[in-house]
Amino acid sequence: MKRRSFLQISLAAATAMAAVFAGSVGIASADQGIYDDKIVLGSHQPLSGPVALWGVPVTNGMRMAVEEVNANGGIHGRMIELIVEDSAYQQNKAAQAGDKLLKKDKVFALIGALGTPPNMVTMPRALKMGVMNIFPVTAANEMFLPHHKLKFGGFTPYSDQMQAAVKYFVDNNGVKKIGVLYQDDDFGKNVLHGCEDQAKDMGLDEVVKTNFKRGAKDFSSQIAQLKSEGVELVCLGTIIGETIGSMATAKKIGYEPIFVVSSAGYVPENVTLAKGLTEGLYGTGQSPIPYYEDATPEVKAWMDKYKERFGDDAVLQSIAGYDLMEVFAMALEKAGPEPTADNVAEAIESIKDYQNIFGGAPYSFSAEDHLGPDARNSASLYQVQGDKWKLISAISY
Repeated sequence: MKRRSFLQISLAAATAMAAVFAGSVGIASADQGIYDDKIVLGSHQPLSGPVALWGVPVTNGMRMAVEEVNANGGIHGRMIELIVEDSAYQQNKAAQAGDKLLKKDKVFALIGALGTPPNMVTMPRALKMGVMNIFPVTAANEMFLPHHKLKFGGFTPYSDQMQAAVKYFVDNNGVKKIGVLYQDDDFGKNVLHGCEDQAKDMGLDEVVKTNFKRGAKDFSSQIAQLKSEGVELVCLGTIIGETIGSMATAKKIGYEPIFVVSSAGYVPENVTLAKGLTEGLYGTGQSPIPYYEDATPEVKAWMDKYKERFGDDAVLQSIAGYDLMEVFAMALEKAGPEPTADNVAEAIESIKDYQNIFGGAPYSFSAEDHLGPDARNSASLYQVQGDKWKLISAISY
């Protein structure tokens, strides 16, 4: 997979940030968090704030998987203990949460931590201490590049999703002018650079760029710019509120380009909360959203169990949390009765063609490749049609 120049800038910033914190975070043993009777894992999630629509169901999914493992006797006789701290999708709170998990709770691994900006704070600190950073719930390239023995990614990168989407709409809809509306941070820049790379590869004009700060609610100037410059395809580096807000703004001024959002916004809430405003929106992702009436008997049984446990319907985010914990539990089992960061990493590297029950992209790892799905060929394109996301096509580039 080719490196992108922007990634080097982001990683340099992360390294600098890690150096700042190095004085307050000591070096830990690679097998901290391993006890005779338990394995302690940690995660930080946006349990409050607008991104809680991701954080809460991801946490529920992880807890459900942990409870199943423990009900079956744990891992070589050890129960899994999962400690989750609220980051509110803010870097300062993520830093505090990460510091607690790493230093006070002495977790064996950070797992499923949500969000690119929060991970850019906590991941370098964990790796410096010899603590694994496993399957963060973000599809940023930085989660698995540059290669590190103790970090693994589980989601088709935003940049690859966008490259595949741009290629699809250029080839099938004759799109010539592309714009990107993106959150001004590492998450948004992953989306931006995927669109830029593909436009350049296909000989298109320079991409029109416009951004917003996290928490923004007014997108009038950005949408006006995209309209005035004749953008036909708008790639969205947005999550939920910003996706709905930007499309609502476009509708108000009669602007009707193709909108496509990355997997960060390919969630049921961008239909259920939008009240029709996102009709026609495209989204990219590696797993179908679970709709009970369309599910297999096995998935229906899982959804029933989830609802009984948490009193709420399972969503795509729930599956993400459940599945990543299932894969990590598999690796812990494969690592044997004396787990260390190194031998658990080697166990993950040995996983080949893992397929979940939900129809998502298969996972394979190796010593050289710490990204589970095939980056170029694991995304699909979906569209909001009525009250559901409908599958349009598998996409690649």
